[in-house]
Amino acid sequence: MPAFKWSELQRETVDGPHSPAVAPVYRGQRLAVARVVYAAATAVAPHARAHEQVHSILKGAARYRVGAEERLVGPGDAVLIRSGTEYALRVLEDLEVVVFSEVSGTGPRAEAAARPPTFYRWSEMASDLITPGYSSGRGPTITGERLEVAFMVYPAGTRAKPHAHPNEQIQVPLAGRVRTVVAGEARLVGAGDGILFPPNVEHAVEILEDYTTINCKDIVPGFSVYHGRWER
Repeated sequence: MPAFKWSELQRETVDGPHSPAVAPVYRGQRLAVARVVYAAATAVAPHARAHEQVHSILKGAARYRVGAEERLVGPGDAVLIRSGTEYALRVLEDLEVVVFSEVSGTGPRAEAAARPPTFYRWSEMASDLITPGYSSGRGPTITGERLEVAFMVYPAGTRAKPHAHPNEQIQVPLAGRVRTVVAGEARLVGAGDGILFPPNVEHAVEILEDYTTINCKDIVPGFSVYHGRWER
């Protein structure tokens, strides 16, 4: 079953020659996630990647520059870095960040009516039911060209009904516990863990405690969660 513990993953260089940071990384078919701690007074040198990324800040402070935009970020902030966009950061306080990215950098792009913002604060974004057809999860969502990342809260005693979708999905739990079932196999998951839901594989979640998680899906053009196949 594609569940994992951060403490059991191999640590690797996450920025290549652009910073000394090493971190645990988990990769699916299309999505990757790393939980990175950057030491104060270090930096990530300016560079661009083919992979779209979303950084969600858990602790600390840093000054990010993405393209021509620059901002001081801290806990509760998030940064969308589009593919091919130069970015850099200077770490002011030990920085813990969850980094979602594409694996290949060649995924299809979603058509956008307008260029999405670069910098976000979860608490200042509109919150709504993420997938009202089959889940109690609520929260704000960042939508890029290839990635969709949501900061989701589920009340204890609720559930996500059995369903499947063509998107690959990774959750990084921050608080609470859930019981997940993927392709008929059950697993308890909570803070310190992660879970991958493969594309087109039926899965369900039972919320045992109030649950907070960062959720990432790759965007499948032409597909909406309202088209999903789930138990009615």
